[in-house]
Amino acid sequence: MKKHRAIVLLAGLLLFASLFLASGASALESTCPAAVAAAVTVGSGEKEITVYSDANKTAVVGRLKPGDTCRIVGSQGKYYRIVFGGMEGYAAKSRLAPKGVASDAAQPAAITADLTLEQYLFSFSDQAKSMAIRGSIQADATVDTLFFYLWDERLQRMEHTIVKEVKSPAARLNISDVCKTIEFPTMSAGRKTLVIQGAADGKVAEIYRAPVYVCGAFKAVRNINGQCKFSAGADRKNLNRSGWGWSPSEAKPSLTVTLPKDGSAAVMTIEWLAPAESFTVTILDGEGQTLSEGTKTTGFYADAVTLPPEARQVVLSMTGKDNWVRNLCVYDANHPDSAVQQWQPVAEKLDLMIFSPHQDDELLFFGGTIPYACHRGLDVGAVYMTDCGRDRYAEALDGLWTAGLRNHPIFMNWADQRVKNLEVAAEVWHWNGVDPQKEVVRLLRKYRPEVVVGPDLEGEYGHMQHRLTARLIADAIPLAMDASYDSESAEEYGVWEVKKVYLHLYPENRIEMDWEQPFSPDSPISPIFLSKEAYDKHRSQQRSWSMNRQAVTFDNKIFGLYYTAVGPDEKKNDFFEHIDLK
Repeated sequence: MKKHRAIVLLAGLLLFASLFLASGASALESTCPAAVAAAVTVGSGEKEITVYSDANKTAVVGRLKPGDTCRIVGSQGKYYRIVFGGMEGYAAKSRLAPKGVASDAAQPAAITADLTLEQYLFSFSDQAKSMAIRGSIQADATVDTLFFYLWDERLQRMEHTIVKEVKSPAARLNISDVCKTIEFPTMSAGRKTLVIQGAADGKVAEIYRAPVYVCGAFKAVRNINGQCKFSAGADRKNLNRSGWGWSPSEAKPSLTVTLPKDGSAAVMTIEWLAPAESFTVTILDGEGQTLSEGTKTTGFYADAVTLPPEARQVVLSMTGKDNWVRNLCVYDANHPDSAVQQWQPVAEKLDLMIFSPHQDDELLFFGGTIPYACHRGLDVGAVYMTDCGRDRYAEALDGLWTAGLRNHPIFMNWADQRVKNLEVAAEVWHWNGVDPQKEVVRLLRKYRPEVVVGPDLEGEYGHMQHRLTARLIADAIPLAMDASYDSESAEEYGVWEVKKVYLHLYPENRIEMDWEQPFSPDSPISPIFLSKEAYDKHRSQQRSWSMNRQAVTFDNKIFGLYYTAVGPDEKKNDFFEHIDLK
């Protein structure tokens, strides 16, 4: 709890614009609007709302009509203090429902705070979210109202707004005297930002913000499939992860998607049951003229196609009856880029290559490794050894994207079986002429990673495929440098010497990674924060595995330097010590 308190403690906040929106802010930091103000648009079902000069209804200063917008800047009894049309006044709370909206209005640096959020991680099973806040507020003027906002980082929208009237307005407040807990209704899963503002003399200033994460099943980002038409044989209700979407046939070799006429479609994502060897995308305008046509051979499990504004139709075609489209979605230009996967190929030259036996080990046992490296702008490649099923592949993609990786992972697709010894494990992976050792050597030669991270030689909890993965990595290091071994890949890619190899829990030359360290002084987001968020995508594993159990039991901060070509570590807290990353 002390670590959590330290992470979210933001003492002496003056103005968010001067701290959080400073130039060069990390892409992993919050993107909540710089200024947020409680605002209301009067609903069309409302009649005129009378606005008075004060809470005693001394005089009428104006009326709000349906469609009008006002800004709440205070609270008194049954009335909100509002600003509208350049005027101030009071309107009945029963007639207005406050909602947080982005505002360009500059906020004065009039309030400082020493506040602590006692918890930032909530279970998906919580029915109500009670956030305990502790600390004090100091203002230059009398604070009469506090505003609490919850912003959804993934969907880029305000989720909840709560207005709390200060019963005994004062320039110095103990937050517990106003509210000991903030009671939000049931929240959707995902990363949030809690924002607190205070109103003093009709002026609003931000006093606090902190990350909040709600564990649980994520709802898909809203698409515009309902505004599109799909060719016969491709019912849009079946184009989802729970069913078989569409496959070509002799009679229907292509899938046609007719887009909205308003040109709102911006990107189309295609998720395959298995990667298509190749597929062709033809984009047409409203007259049926071809805007672009191209054949893709990405080998991805999920592809994305950017759509120009003039696009009105997309034709997807491929050969072979085994090319199943598992899921297809069309999004408009308002979709959050961070929530819609648009994968890139693995970089030609890697800084870091991670070998994960199963889909989830890269987070469970390697902790914040992926967010840590991606945040530094390094080229990272993730390799999954076993085939744990298509749904687990989808979870892996969701988790990696959340962790910050944008390069599609490599799936070796080897059988996942629990066996009693390494010999049997090796036989399972040697099935159908595959030589796992050669494949690992080829990966090292092809992508030339500076650093390799792999599992425990003892298999963490004794899993033989974990042990085999670590053994293959260890044996591949000298083989990748030997031109006589697998001469075919040596001729194609050349030989390669990995600079450093770290194995989880290896007992010699140990280092300890600090996954709790925030990415920047102005952002409480840390590698382990993102890893926990990413692991939450592995819904199928939640009953058996936990980042708060196994990840602690098999400490995901501890790694041993199994091999080095650049000398021993001295600081023992960085995978890339002594490596010149250009």
